[in-house]
Amino acid sequence: MMSTEPRSDGFTEALPRRDLVAPALVAGIYGFTWWMADEGKLRALVEEVEVNTDPNAWPTPKQVFHHLWPFFAGTFGMMFESAACKFSKTTDMDWLCKDAMLDDQKAAVALCLLTAPAEHSPAFVKAIFDRGTMPRIKEIVAIYKTLPRDQHDELLVNAAVLTAKAAALPSTRTEGLEIGDFVWMLPQEKAHLYCPYGLEGVAYTWHDDIRGLLLSGGVVRVAELMAGSYNGLPFRPKKVESSVANQELALRLFGRFVERRDELLKVGSQLEAAIAREVHADSRLPVRQTVWQRTGVKRGESELDVSRRVAVQQLADVRDSLAQLQQHAAMPLRSHLEQYCSYIHVVSSSIFGFAYGAARGYFRGYMQDVTPSVCRELSMHVARRTAVGAALLVALFEFAPQIKKEALSRLGRQPIADYTADGALEQLVGIDCAYIGAIAALNFIFPFILVPVAFNPTQLFIPYDIEIPTKPKA
Repeated sequence: MMSTEPRSDGFTEALPRRDLVAPALVAGIYGFTWWMADEGKLRALVEEVEVNTDPNAWPTPKQVFHHLWPFFAGTFGMMFESAACKFSKTTDMDWLCKDAMLDDQKAAVALCLLTAPAEHSPAFVKAIFDRGTMPRIKEIVAIYKTLPRDQHDELLVNAAVLTAKAAALPSTRTEGLEIGDFVWMLPQEKAHLYCPYGLEGVAYTWHDDIRGLLLSGGVVRVAELMAGSYNGLPFRPKKVESSVANQELALRLFGRFVERRDELLKVGSQLEAAIAREVHADSRLPVRQTVWQRTGVKRGESELDVSRRVAVQQLADVRDSLAQLQQHAAMPLRSHLEQYCSYIHVVSSSIFGFAYGAARGYFRGYMQDVTPSVCRELSMHVARRTAVGAALLVALFEFAPQIKKEALSRLGRQPIADYTADGALEQLVGIDCAYIGAIAALNFIFPFILVPVAFNPTQLFIPYDIEIPTKPKA
């Protein structure tokens, strides 16, 4: 029988106290974000932005502040969708999506503010492009396409995020970038920061443009990013400067290609035959030279030269695509991580929580001057409790979409797809408060769980919240 007598060896005193500071901090950030979403506040900050233009001079405190605050503001808007919904109804949102986009400096800040909430909220993406922002975003991408890759920066990355998220929505997909533009975001020489969004864009557009996918070399570029996987698990990407996240997304996308392999091979064979005939016919035409060319004067490419070069490249891309589809015909349609990602996150957070709790528990006992044996006992006790709490919190967020959908169904509500819908703001406030309440309750019962959850390795490196569609959303 377990003894109920109080212990006198310092074990009870060294146990971690219930934590209310972290939940209070989260609630405070939520309140601050809600306040900053009021009319006029963000616009005033954007208009005062001061950028350090001298690479040889140290930035002033004001310049440092204006460099950091858009990142944090966008992140807070991503965390609390009700604040994003509130902000979308202000004139500040109109100004960011229209006037600010026309100024190069303000456009960089505006994209930083808009991108983070858009990554996780289709309704916010719709709110952005309902204001006619798409032509300017496409113009930014077109400008960067004329620049060398080493001159690309975060402005293009943010534009790529928005175009990829727009491709996921039927209402904005037809107005956005074509598949060739998304394939351009997957360069042959090395991976760039915008590669994941190029993959997303391809994932949402290739179903409607299989010819464009094959002619642009999309299958080949995805296969290059996928290379290096072992038994369906991403370990060592072969692409220069690529990442595990890129490799996993490419693996998922190529699995969708394999699902429609017969159709891709049929279209590819037809394209190969047609382009081969065109290239063969062009090669038999005599190359005519002017009098000046016969004397040694050289000229640039003519339209005919460009057409021939493009046709040769397309033929090579189509043939390489057919070869990749044949080579990977037997690969799994779903990667292991795609199938079991949520469970992997729960298990890894539990393991990390166990290690973190053990270290914190032992250190706490050591600081309380208890004996080494009690320190070890305390360490194991806190480790087990932290492991359970971390697993519960991650499981809650992993399965939150299903939980939220079921709860809304029981209440007779639909998930918010448009911020202009009746009751949208009230519903999102309730959801955000439920999230904060769940974090507060679990952190109170299981102290120390926020750190292992926030820095869970698999959640940091694996794109667990990206769904590559089997068919485009209708």
